[in-house]
Amino acid sequence: MTGPRFLHVHARLRVQQRQPGIPDRELVLEIWLAGSRFRVRDPAGRAVAEIVGDVTAPRGLGLPVRELEEMMDRASATLDGPPTELTGDLATGEGWVQGPFGDRWRQPAAELAPAALQILAGDKAAGLTATGTEVRLGRRGLVYHGTVAVRADDLVRYNRIHRVIAPPYLVFETAHDTQVEALSYLRELIALEEGTVTEADLAPAR
Repeated sequence: MTGPRFLHVHARLRVQQRQPGIPDRELVLEIWLAGSRFRVRDPAGRAVAEIVGDVTAPRGLGLPVRELEEMMDRASATLDGPPTELTGDLATGEGWVQGPFGDRWRQPAAELAPAALQILAGDKAAGLTATGTEVRLGRRGLVYHGTVAVRADDLVRYNRIHRVIAPPYLVFETAHDTQVEALSYLRELIALEEGTVTEADLAPAR
């Protein structure tokens, strides 16, 4: 398997999810990218499905809470417990998960990579209109706005999008449901260091 060649970068990404009737969730992920390798640290010790689902959920507003048990988990979540760590190499396809309770298992790198690649802009400008520039983290980026259609649960809904892209990074993003203002998701890079990633930073937890 051949993967992309990432920049050598260490990032801190603030994410915030709001959903009516559910406690807001806010946390800061740490992400390392170098070569074809990556590492993600989630301080809340969330399950892999939730970490990756926040990025891949078709609604585009993070992984929704649907069950009472999930709601209780959200309400009792703590940010000072052991983290969950994801590591992988897209060149070899090998990935590892280190759970918050010392459990450790293999998982394909391609399944884990969306959690790391969310800091990259990719095609995030598609369908949006550039409206100006903005400086964040010392980088001047283009500001994009627009409304995009998303399909989830066999329905088409619409998100109002605001993004700031300083290639190759997506440095800021908010997405709001056009009908329910309190249904939203935010991503914001709050730190970005290039050229500082070491072998130790990328090594799977033992």
